[in-house]
Amino acid sequence: MTVVECAKEYAEGKINDALNKVIVEAYMAGYNSGYKDGYDKVVKETSSDDIEYVDLGLPSGTLWSSNYLEDENNETVYVLQEKSKAFDIPTVEQWQELVRECRWEQKSERIDDSYGFYHYHDWAICLGPNGNRIIFEKTGLYEIQTERVRTNEVLFWLKKEKNSLCNSANITFCTIKITSKSEFPGYKLPIRLVKKV
Repeated sequence: MTVVECAKEYAEGKINDALNKVIVEAYMAGYNSGYKDGYDKVVKETSSDDIEYVDLGLPSGTLWSSNYLEDENNETVYVLQEKSKAFDIPTVEQWQELVRECRWEQKSERIDDSYGFYHYHDWAICLGPNGNRIIFEKTGLYEIQTERVRTNEVLFWLKKEKNSLCNSANITFCTIKITSKSEFPGYKLPIRLVKKV
C-alpha cells in the first residue's frame, strides 16, 4: 500500500467518523426534540407510585397531584406538620403560583339523606392555563390527636420555609377566599403532592 493510498484510507475513515458523529448528533437532537414535544402533549397526567399528577400548564412546570394523599382504603391521610416533611408537598411559592395563574370556581351540591336531613358537598375547581383542572374537595376536617374537627374550608400542609409564617393552604367557601396561613403544627391536616418535570 502506498503512502497516498494509506492517506486516502485514513481520510475516508476520518470523514466517515465525522459524518457518523454528525448523523448521530442530528438524530439524537431530533429524537430529543420530538420526544419532548410528544412528552409535553401526553404528560397531562402522569402516575408515579399510584399518585396521579396533572400538568396545569404552570410557568414553573410544577405538576399537582389530582387528589389528597390517600391510604390503601382510599381514605384521605391526615398527618402532623412534622410528618408532612417526608413528602413532596407544595411550597408557599408553588401554592401562590397556583392561586395566581389558575382560574378558580366554587361548586356546591345539596345531598339529601333518607332521614330528611341534608348537607352540602363543596369543592373548588382549579382550572390551569392549559385547560386541565384539579379539584380541591372541602375536607372540612382536621385532626387534633384522635378527634376530627369539622371546618368550612379546605386545609392542607405546605412546606414550611425558614422566613415564612405560613405552613398551610386554605380555601374558604361562600365567597371563595384562597390564602395561605399558619396552623398549629400539632393538628393533623391532609396533604397534596407536587413534582417538577
